This record gives sequence, structure tokens and C-alpha cells, in this order.
Amino acid sequence: MKNSIATVINYCTNDYQFLRPNINQVKKFSQQIIVPVCDHFYDGSLENQVLINRSIKENPEADFIKFKYDHKATFPFWRGWQFILRHLSLGSVWGPQYWICFARQLGFKAIKPPVDYVLFLDADEIIDGWKFMAWLNTNHYKKNNALKPANYWYWRSQAHQATVWENSPLLAKYSSLKQAVFIDHDERNATYNSIPSPKTRMALGLDLKPMIHHYGWAKPKKNLLKKVTTWGHSKDRNWIKLIEKEFSHPFNGTDFLAHYQYKTVKPFVNIA
Repeated sequence: MKNSIATVINYCTNDYQFLRPNINQVKKFSQQIIVPVCDHFYDGSLENQVLINRSIKENPEADFIKFKYDHKATFPFWRGWQFILRHLSLGSVWGPQYWICFARQLGFKAIKPPVDYVLFLDADEIIDGWKFMAWLNTNHYKKNNALKPANYWYWRSQAHQATVWENSPLLAKYSSLKQAVFIDHDERNATYNSIPSPKTRMALGLDLKPMIHHYGWAKPKKNLLKKVTTWGHSKDRNWIKLIEKEFSHPFNGTDFLAHYQYKTVKPFVNIA
């Protein structure tokens, strides 16, 4: 029997290889799976419609919610203006990052009640479905209006796992999300912060370990270059320069984002 949970998966075709493994795990516990998908990448370039159509065909368990890109929502794009507007309460987030938030909000609005809780994932955040279902079956999560489940973090390879855990995903009570903040530069963290207590960060499985594997940066160089030029954070840094430097040498045991240390593990899933 399915839990009363809906899952919203943010997706673009840069993460095509992760979507099917993700949904294979999510369908073990989720009664609804919503996948918002834009007709453009978040830099304004056209999406790969062939891969979008293939994604829909290969994942019949999911409801794909298509939406159109509006270039007006990317203005003003300069980060200085973003900072000023936020502090004048004239806008929470602008530029390409807006679409990340908009997609999650659209996914939430597409959920068909009754649903008790909503899980927000990115396509490259792959959950261990059996571990998560066992954790859900304890019902301890129901004591919270929102939880941030802990996740493993990977760099360059699915075998390079950081020794530090993060908590990117969000699980929140459906009723609490109706008044929550979605459009904000802090994304899911802002949504979590906007929900009243009780809340829990770094929620762990029954074995006191993370239940989610985040492969956002566990990709070949060409895939990462495509990612950083088209995603919602494309203007945050000079990503191309950083990636070129990173791949000018073999993996050296750390990363340029958080400077974590890494260990070698057996990949949770095999992704080409």
C-alpha cells in the first residue's frame, strides 16, 4: 500500500540519465509523481524536445507538467540588483534561478488531494526507495511539519562520496505548504524555513545514515559544462573556468565547491 505522499521532481534533459532510476525508486512509496518540465533550459536556450518526449514515454508512472519559458522573468539578471530588490522587499528571486522555484511551485499546485506529505527532489537526487519506505512506516516523520532528509554528496563519479552529509531535499506536510515560500533565492531551504515548527533537519534512515544520493556533480566534464551553462545558477560563478581547471588533473580527493574530503564507494545505482 502506498503512503500518502506525492513527489515533485525538478527535471531538465541534462539529467535524462537520472530520471528513470529516480522514478524507479520513488514509485515504491509515492502515490503521485509530478515532473515539471520547461520548454527551454533556464538560460533561455531551447530544451531537447526529443528527450522530453522520450522521458514522458519511458516514465508512465509520472505526470509531466509542461510550462513555457518567459524571458521577462529573467530580468533583472545582475546579482547586485537581485540583492537590492530582495532587501527592499520588491522581489525574492530573479534571473534563471526563478525557474527552479517556479517549477517546484507548479509541481505542488498540480498535486491532487488527498495527500498528507510532499517530497521535493531534483532528478539527480536518487532516493533509496526501500530504506525510505521502511523509515516512513515508523510514522515518526508525521510529528513534523517539515523535514530535510540527509543526503550523500558525490563529485565527478558515483564512486566518489563525500565524508560530509548534506540535506538538500525537502519533505513537508501538504497543508503546511499552502502558505509556504516557494519563490526565493534560497529555494527549498527557504520553503523549509517558512513552515512553522515542529521541523527536523538532517533526518536519517533507520540505520542512522542518509537515504538519498545526490549526483549533481557526479558527471563527466561535457555534461557538467552543459549543466552550468543552462541551469538556474548559471550566473553565480565562472563555472566554465572552474570546470576546465578541475578536469585538467585527475581527481585529487576534494572539490572546488565545498572542499569536502571523499571516500571510494560502490555506486548505489549504475548510471551511464
